[in-house]
Amino acid sequence: MATRVDVKQVQALLAEGAQVLEVLPAEEYEEEHLPGAINIPLKELDAGTASVLDRKRPVIVYCWDSVCDLSPRAACRLETLGFEQVYDYVAGKYDWLAYGLPSEGEDANKPTVAGLASIEVVTCGLQDPAASLRERVEASPFPFALVVSRTDVVLGRIPRSALSGSGDATAEAVMEAGPSTFRPNVALDSLVERLRKRDFKYAIVTRADGTLIGVAKRADAEQRLDS
Repeated sequence: MATRVDVKQVQALLAEGAQVLEVLPAEEYEEEHLPGAINIPLKELDAGTASVLDRKRPVIVYCWDSVCDLSPRAACRLETLGFEQVYDYVAGKYDWLAYGLPSEGEDANKPTVAGLASIEVVTCGLQDPAASLRERVEASPFPFALVVSRTDVVLGRIPRSALSGSGDATAEAVMEAGPSTFRPNVALDSLVERLRKRDFKYAIVTRADGTLIGVAKRADAEQRLDS
């Protein structure tokens, strides 16, 4: 049975010279794919088409996401064809893109929210005194602070209004838990549409593991689309 791997393991395997195989239809591959990936749609995977792969090197197989079953089926098929080092990237292409990692294809250079995300947002820990954030937020381009874990996972948001009269309260006590976030691969037109629908002026951008990339302004996205 193929070994299931996550994004960090995929990166390590690639650094060691592994091959990457996308088994989605050709049109989806052409839109965007992992760097250097070979495309053999599952419907076409057999001994003949698999001959482009080096049997002596590991093969990482992926499809769209963990709900899509094309990659586990393709991994199994490769094993029946005699491949011994087969890895199934279960989370797939969506996971890779959601980490903001490099890609290739027609859509690879389209503007996304990642290009507008600023790291100038104020961040703090759960036990930091809320009062200590006031001056920092006032000097920041964003009217709020983000509460993050020691590993930079976004836990909460503290609007500037919550810092007035916060006294000895901790950041955890005054934060809004679980703020909405966006992945770095979200296209700008889609981002603007979603922000307008919710009447949001800012987008908190995080990777697939919840770690902070930065914050983007809706106004900047609108300006980029109009230019």
